[in-house]
Amino acid sequence: MSDEPVSTDREPPEPEGFFEGLDFRAIAVGVVVDHAATILFAILLVAVLLPADVEVEDEAAIAAAMEAVAGSTQYLISALVGGLICTVLAGFVGARRAGRRFAQHGFAIALASAALVLVLGPAGAGESPIWYEAFGWILQLPAGILGGLMAQWALEQPETQAE
Repeated sequence: MSDEPVSTDREPPEPEGFFEGLDFRAIAVGVVVDHAATILFAILLVAVLLPADVEVEDEAAIAAAMEAVAGSTQYLISALVGGLICTVLAGFVGARRAGRRFAQHGFAIALASAALVLVLGPAGAGESPIWYEAFGWILQLPAGILGGLMAQWALEQPETQAE
């Protein structure tokens, strides 16, 4: 042990700002993943829920059936849950790509995705019930944060080796 005095002339570290250390390319990747996965999920969901007896040649019948499906509670709940899962996936992918500040990256991805929806408008035509909109907006940011935290957890797990 040294008898030299410990220097106390250093200033305490300043807290980092929220945007310091964020990788904006990773955020952009997460936003693309969020929107691409959500669009793909919505297409698959409509394909699954669309009645099988709809005439493929009759565009009016297809449009009416799609409108009926999109307004059903089954579709709305499935779309809400699936969309939130897509946001978790996006937060995971973007935060994993960044490799640091995982929760902040997940939050930023969800926030940027929400901002893009506000700028471009929702993809679906027609009005959604208020409960659907409320749950979607309220849960989107926590979903992104969850994805970021899952990426951190996945990177912190020790690798198992096969013996």
